[in-house]
Amino acid sequence: MSNLKERAQGSQPGSSLAERRGADLKAQIRQMEAQFQVAMPRGMEAKQLVRDAMTVISQNPGLMTCDSRTVLGALMTCSQLGLRPGVLGQAWVIPFKGKGQLIIGYQGLITLAQRSGDIKSITARMVHENDMFDVEYGLDERLNHKPLLRGSRGPVIGYYAVIKSTRGGTYWEFMSVEDAKLHRDKFAMARKGDGTIVGPWRDHFDAMALKTVIIRALKLAPRNTELIQAMTVDDTIRVDVSPEANIDEVSVRVTAVDGEVVPDGVQVEDPPGGYDPTTEPGWQGGAQ
Repeated sequence: MSNLKERAQGSQPGSSLAERRGADLKAQIRQMEAQFQVAMPRGMEAKQLVRDAMTVISQNPGLMTCDSRTVLGALMTCSQLGLRPGVLGQAWVIPFKGKGQLIIGYQGLITLAQRSGDIKSITARMVHENDMFDVEYGLDERLNHKPLLRGSRGPVIGYYAVIKSTRGGTYWEFMSVEDAKLHRDKFAMARKGDGTIVGPWRDHFDAMALKTVIIRALKLAPRNTELIQAMTVDDTIRVDVSPEANIDEVSVRVTAVDGEVVPDGVQVEDPPGGYDPTTEPGWQGGAQ
């Protein structure tokens, strides 16, 4: 998922206004530490999420010019799910058309699946043209993959995920490159007004294909509530930062309208003077 980081680093605001907004955003994140802690699963530390967020902001300067509420909202969802943004590829906050968009990484899906206690392991791999690979469906289904160890493995031709449960069950799914492209063309929501696909499916095709095949395999395997929520809020925008909010209800999937990607039915413009988290219901203060 490193390409997502590279994409986010592409926008470099150079104005002093952008720098001031970046400083304000970092201050707001620090002020939200107590709220992040309330939202987090037991045993996790909000201080770590704040440190991760500081790194994300520094490495993704385009976020400094985004609506601050959407960045804080994405971080609050990370808190509620217990995922770390940026550093481990579990989740990403990406600047997109002036908003902070949350993208759940496939490492995040794996983390949540294993956290449930029902999943023993998850493996996701790319298949190359020169690998030894065979897949068979029917009464005796099987999947066999031996990567080429010397020489060029050739272009990627497919993706698969294998999930093993703690109860002994094995679940797997395979998807060819052509299948992945069909899925992208049908379900990619980030598009220009003329229908041209933009965003992760254009810039990070392999990573999105791996995530898709993991999701397909997970639908066959045992799933916990947090994993189902993560699959629901992936690729969404959120402006409600209350730690008690139902993330399914406050996360809005982005849609393309006249070439601009906006959250459907939600106004996300910054209010005069910027966003003040102390006005949120339930605010109890936080570390400075």
